[in-house]
Amino acid sequence: MLLAGLVGLAGCNEDTYIDPVQLTTIRGRVVYSLDQQPVRNAIVKLTPGSRLVSTDSAGAFRVDSVVVGNYTVQASKSGYGTQVATVSATVGTTPVLTIQLTDDKSQNRPPTTPAPVAPALNSTAQSTTLTLKWTSTDPNRDTLTYNVQLYRAGAATPTRSYTGLTADSVVVSGLEYNTTYLWQVIVSDKVNTVNGPIWSFQTGAYPDYNYVFARRMNGQFQLFGATAAGTVSQLTREGSNWRPIVSPNRQKIAFISNTDTELQLYLINLDGSNRQQVTTVPIAGLSAADLSFCWSPDGTQLLYPSNDRLYAVRTDGTGLRVVAQAGSGRIWAGCDWTPQGNRIAARTTGTGLYDNELSVFNSDGSIARTVYTRRAARVGNPVFSVNGQQLLFSADSTDFQNEQGRQLDARLYRLNLTTGAIADLSQNQTINNQTGQTNKLAGTNDLDPRYSPTGAGVIFTNTDNTGIGQRNVYTADANGQNRRLLLSQAEMPYWR
Repeated sequence: MLLAGLVGLAGCNEDTYIDPVQLTTIRGRVVYSLDQQPVRNAIVKLTPGSRLVSTDSAGAFRVDSVVVGNYTVQASKSGYGTQVATVSATVGTTPVLTIQLTDDKSQNRPPTTPAPVAPALNSTAQSTTLTLKWTSTDPNRDTLTYNVQLYRAGAATPTRSYTGLTADSVVVSGLEYNTTYLWQVIVSDKVNTVNGPIWSFQTGAYPDYNYVFARRMNGQFQLFGATAAGTVSQLTREGSNWRPIVSPNRQKIAFISNTDTELQLYLINLDGSNRQQVTTVPIAGLSAADLSFCWSPDGTQLLYPSNDRLYAVRTDGTGLRVVAQAGSGRIWAGCDWTPQGNRIAARTTGTGLYDNELSVFNSDGSIARTVYTRRAARVGNPVFSVNGQQLLFSADSTDFQNEQGRQLDARLYRLNLTTGAIADLSQNQTINNQTGQTNKLAGTNDLDPRYSPTGAGVIFTNTDNTGIGQRNVYTADANGQNRRLLLSQAEMPYWR
């Protein structure tokens, strides 16, 4: 029994051993890769364990009481890429780590080169208003911004510039017809900038418009064409250009321009191309904007005033001749030429704008007769009816005068050359609010009337009588009825 007890006692005293936990320290230094200077206040993360420490002014860090083993050390600082190192931590032999941080910019990958979506490359017949669309992506999923440059082919400076776009498309409008355009997209992720290739497209042919007119833009006149549907296109851009008059065959436009300083007559095609100066002796009179001219019925000559002489010149600039000489103390202002009897109607002024005479004579200047006289009111330039039996013109119904040549109530008048009867077309109107027809408003002037090619209608300008108000173009029947607004911010219309 005693032996058994001793054996049992010996079994209870057997020792049990447990391996001790071994701790160590991980140390290191964080520097900038560019110049090896210390990184202060970098965040150092130890994994596993997720312990965080920051570097001191020397870029050094230390993590104490670390269990021996393998670890990942991650160093990061705002504006720099995160760097990772591994370390095997043992008692007494853990190395001192050096971690280098690199600027985010050098880590950033650039966006992809922009690729076109619309319009298709080298496409034709594009609208003058269209959407430019492209695509580009960023490997780092950075936010992209775009700059777009649009050029007319052959131009050194952009026609349009769009900057800071965040969408990958932009709507462009007001492009010219039958014109090749080049465009380029420049994409940026705020770190890298990538220039796209240059793409091209061509707009469609110029529309067959129904009217031409002048519009005031930045203190100058420019010429425009308009369709019956309301599509408007600019025809001129150099200098100031006004009083567009279409040739008898409806293929050319003649107009007055100060591009050459002096006022001269020019020709362009219907799309604004092939600009040519016709005259060398300038068109001249009391008021530049008041002057008018005309084509010969066969379209080979232009008839125009130059102070006291009325000239004709061929459209190629040759054959200048004097058609008529104004009376003593009088100056030509405007004219028209009808094939019916081959006659000319013209207006002269005295020393001021309020002294006006309208006369009719043969195309050689003979057999002149005065058909209308106003010595104390503004009168516009006359135009023949299609049958040559009537004259259409504007005149102020009042005798108001001032130094600026203001009119208070200019109206459209039709003069019968056989009977001498005069009809006031600005009063002969019907009103229909549902169709937009309207009476001539009090305090406005009707100016610059022209017959339609068929003679069934007239087109003219209306503006307030201050001389500085907006000018709009209206149409009406030949008797003045059914007056209707056609174009806003437009004047000196001609019915093609």
